Amino acid sequence: MTLFFELPAWVTDIVADKYPSEKMLYAIPWDLNEKDEFSNGFCVVTERNFLFIEGFEVKKEILIDAFEDFKVNPMSGAGILEAKAVLTGEDVYLARFSMEHLARYATIAQKTNMRHTGKVTQMREEPDLKCLKCGRPYPKGTTICPKCVKKGTILSRLLKMTVKYWRRLAIAGVFLLLISGLNILLPEIYSKIVNQVYMVPTPEAGELNGILTVFALLLISYFTCRVAVAVVSIFRARILAKLSSDIAHDLRIQVFEHIHQMSVGFTNEHKTGDLISRVTNDTTRVKNFIQSEAVECINQGLTLMAVGVYMLLIDWKMALVVILPAPLIVLAMRGFHRKTHKVYRRLWKLSGKSNSVLQDILSGIRVVKTFGTEEKEIERYKSVCTTYKKLCISNEIFWTTVQPLVRVLTQISHLALMLIGGIYILDGKMDAGTLVQFTTYATMIYGPINYMISLPKSIADAVAAAARVFDILDNEPDIKDEKDAVELDIKGDVEYQNMFFGYKSYKTVLKDVNLSVKSGEMIGLVGHSGSGKSTMINLLLRFYDPDSGRITIDGVDLKNISQRYIRNQIGVVLQETFLFSGTIFENVTYSKPDATLEEVIQACKLANAHDFIMKFPDGYDTRVGQNGQTLSGGEKQRIAIARAVIHNPRILILDEATASLDTESEKQVQEALRRLVKNRTTFAIAHRLSTLKFADRLVVLDHGKVAESGTHDELLKAKGIYYGLVLAQLNMTRLVGQEEISEDEYLSGE
Repeated sequence: MTLFFELPAWVTDIVADKYPSEKMLYAIPWDLNEKDEFSNGFCVVTERNFLFIEGFEVKKEILIDAFEDFKVNPMSGAGILEAKAVLTGEDVYLARFSMEHLARYATIAQKTNMRHTGKVTQMREEPDLKCLKCGRPYPKGTTICPKCVKKGTILSRLLKMTVKYWRRLAIAGVFLLLISGLNILLPEIYSKIVNQVYMVPTPEAGELNGILTVFALLLISYFTCRVAVAVVSIFRARILAKLSSDIAHDLRIQVFEHIHQMSVGFTNEHKTGDLISRVTNDTTRVKNFIQSEAVECINQGLTLMAVGVYMLLIDWKMALVVILPAPLIVLAMRGFHRKTHKVYRRLWKLSGKSNSVLQDILSGIRVVKTFGTEEKEIERYKSVCTTYKKLCISNEIFWTTVQPLVRVLTQISHLALMLIGGIYILDGKMDAGTLVQFTTYATMIYGPINYMISLPKSIADAVAAAARVFDILDNEPDIKDEKDAVELDIKGDVEYQNMFFGYKSYKTVLKDVNLSVKSGEMIGLVGHSGSGKSTMINLLLRFYDPDSGRITIDGVDLKNISQRYIRNQIGVVLQETFLFSGTIFENVTYSKPDATLEEVIQACKLANAHDFIMKFPDGYDTRVGQNGQTLSGGEKQRIAIARAVIHNPRILILDEATASLDTESEKQVQEALRRLVKNRTTFAIAHRLSTLKFADRLVVLDHGKVAESGTHDELLKAKGIYYGLVLAQLNMTRLVGQEEISEDEYLSGE
């Protein structure tokens, strides 16, 4: 996110004159003034002050030391910057701004608080939503402005990717020059055939053999050149086919690897269908461009220059007749270029959207069929496809109209050449062979020109695709291993220290969380929905980093431990179990690929899964289908438990592991879980609070803070938040028909 905009000279002059000793830390737009009118002001934050500048003067000066707890409150259509006055303790209104800059003000407010309190922070900053150059919103899921993207930069990056294949490029270049040279030689041979054979007056008996010999040699030369062009073209095409496929493969693998390197936040912000489209469709478009359009562009360009120079050497006046329309065609195409680029920007946006909609529908096909909304989803996808189709039709109609009109210029030039050439022949200034040669060269000139007419279309398509690919590659992961990250064999001591975190800069989820967990201890995380329970787990898995504070394992900061190594020692069982399409054995060994059958059986017995697995005809070789569709919910959950523990994790995370199960399945899963948690540090989030009574300690979260901590019985006796949650669940149990259960029975979990 941009927190320091380019300032006009008058703003920097004001700050330099009035605050010469203060360094400017941040500078962002202030677009709602004190009268709640839109303005072109700036908020400049120095080491000591918030300065709100408009109309060549400082409208408001806020001394940072006079306030604390700077915060941003989103309102209807605007945001408000507030802070607490140090002397009175009251919340004071400081400034108003549009929602466009809400995240910027919130980030600066938090950074100011951290700096003010001496805390070190590496806050995640949200990406800009608009292009800073033209002010247009970025397409959803990307930070590339289609209007401002530089085609030359994108194409040069593609060119750099071919450097590693320079040998094949050099060979293809030699073949290209050879083909161009042979193509230029062919009209010369044809000219000689016309002059020395076709246009020779009726020969006498003694001359006929000589003419036939010349004719035969010229035909052989012509045929040899044609064959040579065909053979060399075949070899060139084979080299380029392999080259373009290798480059597309490199791009595809790079994008896929980079997606895996990105943090969970990145994948949450991008639709799966859009990412799939970038890995497959866009890289294929780039491949096709390199294989055909890029090379053909060079080929046609070489032909155009070589033929033009050769024609000028033969007869510069006739050459000008052929060449003069070229600048007019270029100017005409330049006029159409903006429309072309705009159309392809819209096309690739719609392409990504259609893939996202398709993936969304197919992923939820069971829900679609359950509610009988097939027609609705068909119409939704049809609507996107119809829009895409209409845009494609509009684009093709445009080009099929423009190209013939532009080609009229080349036809006029061709007619002028025939007219002038005919006059030259009648005046004896040119022979027929030379005119034939010139008309052939003219055709060779018009070929590249006509090709250049459609080139912007191909370039725009390739640039749009490449830009989407590079958009992924240019993203840096939020979560990175330190250079000296250690590979720690953990024991299981976990500590949250003064931890603050928010998924958005203006909305803190966890606030000053402190929690110490001993190795082998089972902690139950309890709280209302949105209180931060799953966020605690996400931070422990290091899907995100705290905005401030830290998490330690065995006294080592989590940031200093290798992500791969720490996750290999954590087992996770989620409410939504995901199984890969494959066998039960393959799914269980996913977390430990080198596990033996004996280890798999032991893990499955521990998870209460072995008995039902052996009832299948194929046992552990039973295929479970996509996402385990052939298994029940309880069966999938027990396989997930076996997968989580087969590598003997030191830390176990249970996130609503039994929430979606029936009573019998839950009983079996709970029995398995009680065996698993022994001698393992365990964090459990449970739907049924009474199931957490076996936890060593319960931690109650309320609005992102640790509100209560203790055992099940201790918290019930305290009659605080946890007691209220348990009673609320008891009332819900009675509502669904279990009126006979008593409060004592429910609270005891029996």
